[in-house]
Amino acid sequence: MSATWIVAAIVAGIWLLVALLQLGDVATVFLDSRTARDRDIPGRIARERLNDLFWIIPLVALVALAIGVGVDHAGRYFFDTNTPSIGSLFVLGLAVLVVGVLALALGAVAATDRVSYSALRREMREHEGTRITPLQLEQFHARLAEVDTRTRRRMRVTRLILKPSSIARSLSVVIGLLLVVVVWVAVASTPNDQSASLVVVSVLAPILSALFAALGIRFAVSSDTAWRRVYAKQRIDILKLLEDFDRSSRKRVAGLGDRVARALKILSEQPPQ
Repeated sequence: MSATWIVAAIVAGIWLLVALLQLGDVATVFLDSRTARDRDIPGRIARERLNDLFWIIPLVALVALAIGVGVDHAGRYFFDTNTPSIGSLFVLGLAVLVVGVLALALGAVAATDRVSYSALRREMREHEGTRITPLQLEQFHARLAEVDTRTRRRMRVTRLILKPSSIARSLSVVIGLLLVVVVWVAVASTPNDQSASLVVVSVLAPILSALFAALGIRFAVSSDTAWRRVYAKQRIDILKLLEDFDRSSRKRVAGLGDRVARALKILSEQPPQ
């Protein structure tokens, strides 16, 4: 096999991996658009969008690949080539341990989202019916401002463009076009009996990538619109709770004025010492 066909096979494999990520992105963002509803699960603070959790898979895969390459080079450096079995087992065990710990850590970070309207509302409802202090009220206002800032930042155009899903959607089309060019070069340099069919198949790559990208963008817009309505409802609930907390924190204690007046009267009636 010539070098051009080897390069074409590598590019095709990369495009296939990116296309699989696109399929997962389209499926999860479609589910997010259809399942956008107000959730309030006691004792759990987690991300509400499945698409955010999906993108931990390629992240863990990249981390595992980087660690595997690094540990492999380290094993070749520290261990003698005459004992490959011990070195291979040690490298394999260390790689599995490190990747497993990182996967658990990344999963916990990705699943947890304390800066959200639902998390803040759930925490505030735990204090519902009680008289909070002015300091607590100020902290709730600060938390709400933090969530508002983060929500506005997530809706910015630059933020949407730099999301992993948006990068994958654009990158897949570029890789598909690159695959067409590489296959054409390979066919021109070393043609074979399957050249015509390979060219036709390669042309389908950017078309499929563009189709998946269009579907992903379409479902992403629907998902953002649906979740924006959910966030608006959650924010209204938070504002109502803040209003109740504000009234309760400024409410006078029942009977406190009468007790103070009675104490002052008793002190005034006492004879001077």
